[in-house]
Order: sequence, then C-alpha cells, then structure tokens
Amino acid sequence: MNLIKVLGILGGVVPWSSILTSIALSPWFNVYDNALSDLGNIGRNSPAAYIFNAGLIVSGVLIMFFALLLSISRRSWEFLIWTIPVFLGAADLALIGVFSEDAGRIHGIVSVIFFALIAITSVIYSYASWPLGSPRIGAVAISFGIASAFVWFVPWPWRGVAIQEAATSLMATAWLVLVSLSLPDSTARGRWIN
Repeated sequence: MNLIKVLGILGGVVPWSSILTSIALSPWFNVYDNALSDLGNIGRNSPAAYIFNAGLIVSGVLIMFFALLLSISRRSWEFLIWTIPVFLGAADLALIGVFSEDAGRIHGIVSVIFFALIAITSVIYSYASWPLGSPRIGAVAISFGIASAFVWFVPWPWRGVAIQEAATSLMATAWLVLVSLSLPDSTARGRWIN
C-alpha cells in the first residue's frame, strides 16, 4: 500500500478516534443538545478538548498531504479539480481544531466552510469520476454531496447539530476511504482500479 493511500485512510479514521474518545471522557455531552465542537471547548471540556482538537488538526494535516501528493503524482485536471478543494477542506478541518469553540466567531466560520466544502467536493468529484475511470465512486460521491446538503437544510426536532455534523463527516470519511483504497498502488499516472 502506498503512502498516498495510507494518508487518505488515516486522515479519515483519525478524527473519529479523537471524537469518540472525547465523547467517552465527556459524560455531559448529548448528541441531541450539543455540537461536536462543544467537545473541543477548552474552557468547558479540558482535558478531553485537547484530544478532540488534536484529532482534527492531525487529520487535517494528513488529508492535506494526501491531496498534495496525489496532485503532484497525477498532474491532470481530473485530479486537480477535486484535490484542490480536498486540500482546502482539510486545511479548514485543521483550523476547526486550532480555532476551537472558545475562539469565538472564527470557529463558526471555519466550521461552516468545512461542511460546505464536503458537499461541494463530492459534487466536483462525481463530475471528474468518469474521466478518472471511477464512476461507481462518483455515484457514491454525488449521493453523499446531495445528502450532506439535505442534512443541513432540513429542520430536525433536536436542538444541537452533532447528528448533522456526524452524518456529514461520516459520509466524507466513507468517500475518502473509498477513493484511497481505489487508487492504483503505483504512483505513476493511470486510471483507477474499478
């Protein structure tokens, strides 16, 4: 398995280990009343907040390297069109951890941008999936992109947004892992394996 695949898979898995650990260390947390970012509030949830924020930062950096190395190894529009927004979304994910909930308004801004980029990147990838030779993953991506937008624009009967955040993030994780696993083992230019 090559480095790019490993970076993509780890980038998708790392934040969930920190999120679940933070939830386990935060008995007050309720998915119906809170946002996942409440777990990263250093003033309210220390030391679990450091685990949560570190997981987001590490994941963001891993995914940034995934997108950067993939862009460099596959210099074509079919990759650049979606690896650039992946890179930006990953940078934004890291910023959510850097500017935790106690940072104020900036946290809300980077969070909104991150979740919007998930939907946008999914749709862009689905467009590029045919020339890439990965139309099945493209179909998954467009489904996830539409579902991500749907999750945020439908009124739900609970007060918090942790469920919407988790649903959107799980779809992004599944897509990232699918893309990573489908990459050819060679770093040479080539089509997907499916």
